[in-house]
Amino acid sequence: MIPRPGVTASVSSLIAVGICLAGSPARPAAAGGEGPAVTCSIERPTVGLGVAEVGLRTWALPPDNKALQYRWTATAGQVEGRGSEARWNLTGLRPGTFVATVNVIDSAGAQSECTVRVLVRRDAEERGLDNKTVSRETARALLQPGSSEDSGYGLYSYLLFGSSPSDTTRERYTKTVESYLTLVPDVLSLEQYVPRRELNILYLPVRSAPTQQPLASWALDNYDYARARSLLRNVPGNNRDGPYILAATRPLGQAGGSELAAGHYLLQDLSSVPPHLAALWLKEFLNQAAQNRFWEERTAIKLGLNLRRTIGVAGAGLPEVRKGLDSLITWVP
Repeated sequence: MIPRPGVTASVSSLIAVGICLAGSPARPAAAGGEGPAVTCSIERPTVGLGVAEVGLRTWALPPDNKALQYRWTATAGQVEGRGSEARWNLTGLRPGTFVATVNVIDSAGAQSECTVRVLVRRDAEERGLDNKTVSRETARALLQPGSSEDSGYGLYSYLLFGSSPSDTTRERYTKTVESYLTLVPDVLSLEQYVPRRELNILYLPVRSAPTQQPLASWALDNYDYARARSLLRNVPGNNRDGPYILAATRPLGQAGGSELAAGHYLLQDLSSVPPHLAALWLKEFLNQAAQNRFWEERTAIKLGLNLRRTIGVAGAGLPEVRKGLDSLITWVP
């Protein structure tokens, strides 16, 4: 919901959000009146050298139901597509960060634009990528018993379950963990060429170390629900379902709950998200982490305000999200 009068939107607010889509805030053009509300997303915010293409998508709400036109451009490579979806051809690009922009124009000539970035990275064994070109990326790591979070990361995130899976939650839990293991690169591979301060570390607490590449079934059987509860108990509400994505600027295990008590964190509640949307939700959280420095106060405030508009736009094409919009997005002062 939009913050009520008298409620200050600040980084110390708890922001519970339904889904967050990558892309800069839409920027209306100076001429032609107010442009349509626009948000956009990229299929993958970071790709290895040699990847041929990535998908792009934009959502727009035209004022007064005006017809829309879409114009895609990029700083390198070629964008193929004239509608709300496009493919970005990356063939031949060298390592670096590149920008794609979509201009959305209504029938009255008013327009808005939205931009996304992609990081083309070298292979893991090729080090030395210029740090100035690296966007914020999310990496995964298992938080094992008796161990604490490593220091030095730009953001600390946690994939948390409020209780053991039940018949009604198991599919959602499974889909989320599957997405976590397949969409999020392992931290050891990324740290070979991305500095820690540019990483958002996404921890999954477990009770033991895997003997091989973990699967979703293993992760749920070995998940540390007690440790997850120790973090969630500091968050207002019952939080006995999930999944939840909890992010903070400092490691919560070392902060002893002080970071949560101070309110400097972001909580995403996936409890009422249909299982088939769990992967989309997690993917867009990864995109947002790569596109924005939302651990900085000014950007965090802007992010919180932009998320409400983003869901309003994206919800038009996602009935399951739109139906529960009010409960999924809440400001807590």
